[in-house]
Amino acid sequence: MATNAANEKGILMTLKEITHSVAEAYYILFLYAPEFLPTQVKTFAELKKEYNEFRNLDEKDCKKSLLKSDVQRAIRTLMKRIDGKRDIELLNKYYELAMGGDVQALKAYMDFKKRYFTDDESDELTAILKGASIDKSKDDDFEMDLS
Repeated sequence: MATNAANEKGILMTLKEITHSVAEAYYILFLYAPEFLPTQVKTFAELKKEYNEFRNLDEKDCKKSLLKSDVQRAIRTLMKRIDGKRDIELLNKYYELAMGGDVQALKAYMDFKKRYFTDDESDELTAILKGASIDKSKDDDFEMDLS
């Protein structure tokens, strides 16, 4: 599972960069995605024992850190990554079911692809065009000023 290890390292590094704190990055993973911790722990006591970054911290201090804006930004980043991974898993499940003849799964698969994998530029252009207004009060179809 080299991909999982690389993914774990990527997530941990991203959280460290956002929070500027190894302890906060580990604590976020401990709370919201413990499967991405390099060493699995189930309690705060185990976390403190396993990782030296928690040597001088207690759980109350760590909970307070959750109020910091950079920690909240890191949590949102983690949640987006987890949601992205789940979206891909869901898409794969729809595909498997659709290939097995499930018509509803095929519809869900197509809707999902259309919604999440469309080109952002074309969506932006469509939104701009939808917001455009045409002044129909003028009689001229085209007017050019050559002066």
